[in-house]
Amino acid sequence: MYDMVDPLPGALKLPMPQFVTAWSIVDLVMVSLRTLEIPFIVAALLLIGRCQTDQNAVCTAGVRLALWLEFGMVSAITLLGMTGNIAMLCRRHWALWFSLGSHLVTLVSYGILVWQAMILSKGFERLAFIIAIIGVTLFIMLRCALLVFNFIAFFKAKAFFRERDGY
Repeated sequence: MYDMVDPLPGALKLPMPQFVTAWSIVDLVMVSLRTLEIPFIVAALLLIGRCQTDQNAVCTAGVRLALWLEFGMVSAITLLGMTGNIAMLCRRHWALWFSLGSHLVTLVSYGILVWQAMILSKGFERLAFIIAIIGVTLFIMLRCALLVFNFIAFFKAKAFFRERDGY
């Protein structure tokens, strides 16, 4: 009865760039693996909740806040990343917003990671602090390399949707 009208003739037949498809699958796997972190954070929060009466150095308010922030960051990255990657594989232009949100939350989580390393290494000798900072720096460098691929895929997808949808 009603025919579907293609606003740009042939636009729906444009193939998604292979890099975007491949990286969406890789990122979907990595985000799915990140969800495995959630039960451990919940367990750590439960353990810290139990040791409030102890005068233990680990049971500080800063560590508890850092764990809650980490829980929020992991949950947000998981929710935004999985939604964005699945929508990207389904060729939906709104996937770009979820993808961008996931990238921004990932950048914020780097700051929280540095803050956690500084809190947990407080009170230790200088060598332990230096090792913690080096470990965090190497981890952030690796994650930044992956984030570069995410941004490349983001901009390639943005160009694809601009060409396909005309905006």
